[in-house]
Amino acid sequence: MISNKFYNLVKALDSLKNQTRLGWLIEGIPKSIAEDVAQHSFEAAIYALIIGYELEKKGKSIRMDKLLSMTLLHDLAEAFVGDVVKYLKDRIGGLKEQIELEAIKEQIKIDYIVNIYKEYIEGDSIEAKIARLADLLATYVQAKRYYDQGYKHVKRILINIYNSIIDIIRKDLPQAKDIVYEVIHSAN
Repeated sequence: MISNKFYNLVKALDSLKNQTRLGWLIEGIPKSIAEDVAQHSFEAAIYALIIGYELEKKGKSIRMDKLLSMTLLHDLAEAFVGDVVKYLKDRIGGLKEQIELEAIKEQIKIDYIVNIYKEYIEGDSIEAKIARLADLLATYVQAKRYYDQGYKHVKRILINIYNSIIDIIRKDLPQAKDIVYEVIHSAN
């Protein structure tokens, strides 16, 4: 058999397109309309692109290739370890990220992807901070869509995610405030 270094990556992408985000199912969103991980990552990447571009216009130095790669890959490990719900994430802390990084290293074995993923979970670079903000923003906008469709019980998610977004803006990305608020108000 010929070795193919992309085999596990292709399988992971297929998995993410078929893996419903568990948080939505737990909140009672029907599987037939629940967002999958690939849809979420794509939407987050679009928000990262917008935020990154606008911050560049304000003089921030951002590597857009790294930002977009990071945002597109931020949930890649879920193909191997599954989607971990917030309740469990809050209780296991950094162990989740450690296990996910190990899964990426063992399963993907592409240095660029491993390094980008590691930088994302470390969260120190401007690109990692924007990617995290875009991840939360995509979740907020999707929760708002469900809320507007009558799934009012996602209000708790809306509030929690909004507070997390505000935290990131306050602590790390105050220059992104106007951009993020514009996206949030577009969803309202």
